[in-house]
Amino acid sequence: MEPQNDQVLNNQESILANQEAILNNQASILKNQQTLDSILANQQTIISNQDNILGNQQEILKNQQTLDAILANQETILSLLKK
Repeated sequence: MEPQNDQVLNNQESILANQEAILNNQASILKNQQTLDSILANQQTIISNQDNILGNQQEILKNQQTLDAILANQETILSLLKK
C-alpha cells in the first residue's frame, strides 16, 4: 500500500510543480502583454507626432508661399519706384 501512497505523493508534487510553472508562464505572458501595450501606445504617439509634423510642414509651406508673395510685391513696388 505504501508504494501507492508514494506514487500519489509524487503525482501531487508533480501537479504542484506544473501549476507553479503555469503560474510563471501566465506571469510572463502578462508581462509580455504589458510590453506590447506599451509598444502600441508608443506607436500611437509616433503616429500623432507624425500628424503634427505634417501639419507643421503644411503651415511652413503656406508661410513660405506668403513670403514669396510678399517678396514679389516688394519687387513690384521697387520696380515702380524706379520708374
